[in-house]
Amino acid sequence: MIRTRGRRFTGLAALAAMLALAAPTSAGVIQRSTGLWPDGQVRYSFGPGVTAADQAAVRLAMQSWTTAGAPVRFVAATSGPRLIVLRHQSADGANRCRATVGRGAIDRPPPRGALEQSAGHGAPPTARGFLILSGHCRHRVLVHEIGHVLGLDHEHERSDRSAWLTVRRLPPPAGTGPVALAERETLWRRNYVVRFAIPAPAPRAPTGGVGMTPRVLFTRQYDACSVMHYLEDPTHRRRGVALAFTPAARAEAERRNCFLGGSGGRISSLDVAVLTQAYAVGR
Repeated sequence: MIRTRGRRFTGLAALAAMLALAAPTSAGVIQRSTGLWPDGQVRYSFGPGVTAADQAAVRLAMQSWTTAGAPVRFVAATSGPRLIVLRHQSADGANRCRATVGRGAIDRPPPRGALEQSAGHGAPPTARGFLILSGHCRHRVLVHEIGHVLGLDHEHERSDRSAWLTVRRLPPPAGTGPVALAERETLWRRNYVVRFAIPAPAPRAPTGGVGMTPRVLFTRQYDACSVMHYLEDPTHRRRGVALAFTPAARAEAERRNCFLGGSGGRISSLDVAVLTQAYAVGR
């Protein structure tokens, strides 16, 4: 997901009126302000810095969603409202593949620093959404980012995660300078803190179905197998955070025969179910 200088890019088209009538019925978190792609059609194009190999990798990630049964179509387009895929080499060489969430209501320029250096291609393009490739983007990462493009947000940022995931901050290495410390703090705030307040279930309340707050739609079932969930990955330890699935999460994954965090780019059946319901509302 794109997060730059304290700014988070989300879709601007309101779903509240439609989603008040019918809500998703399976796992996932969808912000009520997130715009979905009309009729499930994601129009996309590639920027000038995107190689043939990049294009093939992005299309494979898109195909993963359609093969899994997501109610969307990806359609190549060269103009008009669309998703634009850009290649940007980060200054430190780190992989920071990221995407906007959903489809914006109006065209917008790419976030500062996200566009490859101009090479006579004119003004930076505007789009309804962006997918930024920086460094080598693994298949699972691209599938996750396409999930953002479709409108899904992070599962692990729900307030009910403690039964399924432990999140622990690690002390910085000795001699870490103020710039690096500030970066660790920024990464913590933007990627690991709880952002979605999920109310505690009432006594004898159903364990399935969907709840709703003024800000988000959420499923009562936490989905540790969602591809929108972070993995137990060394990347997080380098950022100063240790993530670990709980025994309950592992037992649930075994019961459902699914893969924690969508390992390998495997899309949870509940990821697809929530999108199916959300896009059905918009039609």
